[in-house]
Amino acid sequence: MRALAAVAVGLLFVLPVAAEPPEPPWFADVAKEAGLAGAATDVAFIDLDRDGFLDVVLDRRQFLLSEKGARFVPHGKHGLPYPEIERIPLDGSGNPDRAKGAKGPFVPHYLYFADVDNDGDADALLGVHSWWERLDPARGWVTVPECDPGIRSSVWLNDGLGQFARGPESGYTAKGSFAAAMALAVVDHDLDGNLDLYEGAEYRQYGQLYGCGVDRLFRGDGKGGFADVTEKAGLLTIPEPGGPRSSRPSYGVTSCDFDNDGWPDLLQLAYGRQWNYLWRNRGDGTFEEVGIATGFAGDEITHGRYPDWVGRPPEEPYRSNGNTFDCAVGDYDNDGDLDLFLGEICHAWAGESSDPPSILENLGPKEGFRFRRHPVQKILPPREFREPPQNTNYGDLRAAWLDVDLDGRLDLLIASGDYPDGQYLRLYRQRENGTFEEATKAAGFDWEGCGSISVGDFDRDGDPDILAGRSFMRLSKAHRDKYMGGVTVNEPALFRNDIGNRSGNHWLTVRLAGKTANRSGIGARIAVTAGGVTQIRELRCGSGLGNHQDPPEACFGLGKEAKVTKLSVRWPDAKRSEQTFTDLPTDRHVTVEQGKAKPLLEKAR
Repeated sequence: MRALAAVAVGLLFVLPVAAEPPEPPWFADVAKEAGLAGAATDVAFIDLDRDGFLDVVLDRRQFLLSEKGARFVPHGKHGLPYPEIERIPLDGSGNPDRAKGAKGPFVPHYLYFADVDNDGDADALLGVHSWWERLDPARGWVTVPECDPGIRSSVWLNDGLGQFARGPESGYTAKGSFAAAMALAVVDHDLDGNLDLYEGAEYRQYGQLYGCGVDRLFRGDGKGGFADVTEKAGLLTIPEPGGPRSSRPSYGVTSCDFDNDGWPDLLQLAYGRQWNYLWRNRGDGTFEEVGIATGFAGDEITHGRYPDWVGRPPEEPYRSNGNTFDCAVGDYDNDGDLDLFLGEICHAWAGESSDPPSILENLGPKEGFRFRRHPVQKILPPREFREPPQNTNYGDLRAAWLDVDLDGRLDLLIASGDYPDGQYLRLYRQRENGTFEEATKAAGFDWEGCGSISVGDFDRDGDPDILAGRSFMRLSKAHRDKYMGGVTVNEPALFRNDIGNRSGNHWLTVRLAGKTANRSGIGARIAVTAGGVTQIRELRCGSGLGNHQDPPEACFGLGKEAKVTKLSVRWPDAKRSEQTFTDLPTDRHVTVEQGKAKPLLEKAR
């Protein structure tokens, strides 16, 4: 620090210059001033009323409409049902436990939004997780009618103003079509212009490996109806554990075109330290499983041994990999193919045969689109835990790639929770050389026990904001009093991005309107070239553990480049048609309508 010298009355005085104020945090939590209140673990950004601004849905039942990106107001007349039911669980013997029955409003196990009827607005998909099945030694899985409330998964069509009406009945909504539904990926698997549903199912009875729920693929008709094509597509698994085609508890599902052939592939995320499935789309309506061949299934450590101090016998190889909950998709190294981050729950007591959270670097066409694993311990700075190493966990239930400072390099956001040993919302900024530094403190995050996250530009200023829920699942009152200031309500956070615009970097956001492709462009590959660097994004709906969803928009940071050399869109239609635009200005919201000669450009609002 330089000093200012002054001479007065023959003496030399050294006047200290005031210290520079610390740089303000990158994000500001504006949840309260924006009108978000009450408890929320699951959160989602989605434009419900088609006004261009992102609205908010909390815990699958609280709907708030945006007032031009400034505040959110309750939206009570949405039309989605939350009927009063009596939930009667099964006891340890598989019989109705009426003593533990409870009455209350039914809340779906998942709630996703996607334009399933191609009319330009976001429709609702409500998923029901069955709890009325038991395993009978003689008859297999049987239903217990006393515990079945008769509610099934359903489709609700949006009128464009955020008012929903019941959609058509179909195979997805049929009374006999229930499952232990856990998560959903909305995808046009056959590129016919209509969105389909890939539903992940978990244990039908927790911990019972025999007969885990079967993941199912439903083909959409473009009107809100869906037919089960699981078997026809080659996705049907068998109810016996340990085999290459066994049903496994899916704690998340998603989709992406990992092999750059224009066809969306399906990714299943398995719990119970079992292998993940990667279903490669053959392009003829069927899939082949390539999880083990590509390295997506799990790491190479499959001996199943526990640390000596645990005192448990080794597991079989099929029980020696991950507890995978989320899969963030993005080309973090800008080499033209999609890389992954797998969010895992990993316990110290499980030893090295339990997969840690990892970046899966896509090795591209020369290596057959296999993945090279980079465990977080080797590629990210070490985390601080409150407990001894043998008691620590990785509770990385959700994750996302986003360019927080708009420098043209994807950063990694990890939402950790569930355990009281130091599980936070963490941000890792990617440096110019491709390594990562932790930027959690710089971001201004002090968010322990993170719930779901959703990333989108809610204030339409060009940089990505973060909506985060909170979970007290294992955070006792004593823990919250000691470490969290005595917080009693798990209110959500709305982290407004301030560093993006403050950096002086340029940006471009892209939304799509399909014609022969599905209307919202789910599955489209968007590429932006500026300063000789090409970045790609792929629009998805459904990322992993139930209700992790981002809005269908792509945000690009462009650094100091003041001009976009090229913007191209590969549409998810039968021809994989492409559109290319050149010499576009930066700092614009771009809407590309399929087949139109020029995109719509808007400045920040």
